[in-house]
Amino acid sequence: QPPASTTNNHHRHRSTSSLLDNNHLRSAFSSSHSSKTTHLNAEAPTTGLDAFDYKTQWYPVIWAQDLPLNQPTRVTLFDVNYVVAKTMQKKQNDEQNDEEVYVAMLDECPHKKVALSEGRVTECGGFIQCSYHGWTFDGTDGKCVEIPQTVIATAAKQQGEGGATATQAVDTKRKREDGTAIAITEAQGMLWISPFLSPLEALAATSEGRLSVPEIDMPGYKTAIAIRDFPIDWTVLMENIMDPDHGYFAHSSSGSAPIGFDWYSSDGVENMMEVKEESTENGGWKIVSSVNAVAKLAKYNNEVRSLDAKGNATKNKKKKTVEQPTKLATSTFVAPSLIYLGRRDNSTATSNFLTAFWVCPVGTGRSRFMSAAVSKLPVKVPRWIVHMQLNNFLDQDTFLLLGQHRAVLKREAEGHLENDSSAAPTTTNNVRKSTYVYRSPSEKLPVKLGQFFDSTLSRVPNRKESLMAWYNRNNNENKLFEPWPSRETVLDRYEQHTKNCPDSQALVSRCDRVMKRSKVLGWALILLKLAVKPQSSIEAATATATGLFELGSFAMGFRSVVSTLSSTLCALATSFANRLVQSKPFFGILAALFVSHYTAARIKREFFFKFTDNIHHEDIKFIANNWQDL
Repeated sequence: QPPASTTNNHHRHRSTSSLLDNNHLRSAFSSSHSSKTTHLNAEAPTTGLDAFDYKTQWYPVIWAQDLPLNQPTRVTLFDVNYVVAKTMQKKQNDEQNDEEVYVAMLDECPHKKVALSEGRVTECGGFIQCSYHGWTFDGTDGKCVEIPQTVIATAAKQQGEGGATATQAVDTKRKREDGTAIAITEAQGMLWISPFLSPLEALAATSEGRLSVPEIDMPGYKTAIAIRDFPIDWTVLMENIMDPDHGYFAHSSSGSAPIGFDWYSSDGVENMMEVKEESTENGGWKIVSSVNAVAKLAKYNNEVRSLDAKGNATKNKKKKTVEQPTKLATSTFVAPSLIYLGRRDNSTATSNFLTAFWVCPVGTGRSRFMSAAVSKLPVKVPRWIVHMQLNNFLDQDTFLLLGQHRAVLKREAEGHLENDSSAAPTTTNNVRKSTYVYRSPSEKLPVKLGQFFDSTLSRVPNRKESLMAWYNRNNNENKLFEPWPSRETVLDRYEQHTKNCPDSQALVSRCDRVMKRSKVLGWALILLKLAVKPQSSIEAATATATGLFELGSFAMGFRSVVSTLSSTLCALATSFANRLVQSKPFFGILAALFVSHYTAARIKREFFFKFTDNIHHEDIKFIANNWQDL
């Protein structure tokens, strides 16, 4: 369920914080839910998953601040399109002030089945209007409030019957011309929809804080949000985020991460990982892992692996790792879509920085990645800086997921075929157990997440139908022949991020303006230097002084004043132009314009495809710095 509003959550968050302040973090994980929480073993049978129902959940689809006012916007969930819109309406019992109101509908006009997201929000009433024939709908209940083509005939009929009576009963029965309204709510800055329940049922099923990150609502924390769509299956993307071991290699570049990180992984010896499972209310499910937040592979590489046969440091040996006070690296997955990671103080369970991820299941083979950096920084980092850093980080391993994505979908489809032909069909599809090879001590966590997906994906709405359609299009004699997409297709930042983020679009527009003006001013300066005849400073000063002296004479007529004034202004302009095109000012201004143009171009580049094959090949060379080659 979606988190409750910030106001309603403050008391609960303070209570949680108080509990954790007085207990060791490991104890806190099993305190209030000890009856439901069990220590998991990777080989233990899956428990508590049969009750999980994807149709009773809320799903985040877009950041509220990214939704334009009075503009229908398409979002997709489980391969079905919906339209969401934000309008301003008068507050109840307060006609002087407006408030934001969100509505959601199935993105389909009942008339000719065209997309309502291609329509508009009416200025009067805030209704959603189809741009094909003008059919208009109340987004709160889906009721069709007007069909323009029937207005004339309806008015004539009413006039012939003496007009509509004030006591005429309101017809609440759903009609064929009515659209389908979807439950929608706003929490922690996101819009959440629950399309499988009626609005009243969805609100009744709302549970406080189910998919919330407590720190977002706590005082002192600031958030920096981001969004990006990927042509990668949402299950694979979540497995990637919850994979503790990949950060040390996939993110080893100095460009985005100064050093690969393995704080969340286990070494299988001194730093063992604990994984706890929790069945939450209303059939929810959650897992939490914790491990000492210290360098494991980095320490071993520096102190053991980087020594040659004689015990001397090799050229790749780094400075000795400085051990910081021990913290716990915690990873939390709350089904079906929330993951948050943080290094927490071992005694108070607090963290000064967390990263939260909401992965929206757009459809089979697709996902929407929404993230928030939650920190106690003294100032809020501009969003565009966060986007540049995050996009560079995401590009490092997203293309790698393509192979995993294809293998998992293929095996899942084959599992359905085997199950359909079986005399004793089951609801569990052991895709990951039969596809992956687990060996790392850190993979207790991915194993547990894989068990969740293998146990529940058969109940995902529309999953089997869209999966089998993908498989039938791309399979031939048990071999995938789907063309391998290019790196540019998989990592197209403009289509995946910039088009979905108004702040990034605005920044790109500003960069375009800076580049255009810098270019125009630069060429104007060059032409000015070519056009202005060199003149000594003495000559320019004399011409200006002469004009000023003549203007001071009372004996001059009007025409003389105008003529002298023009000459003086020309002399001043000539003097200024001469000063401007002198070597030092000229080249200084030209250099400043060049730097402005170059900087704007570099910033703009960050919001389009950037991570080419060459950049990738240079990027992975940093792996040898983190892990000494054999």
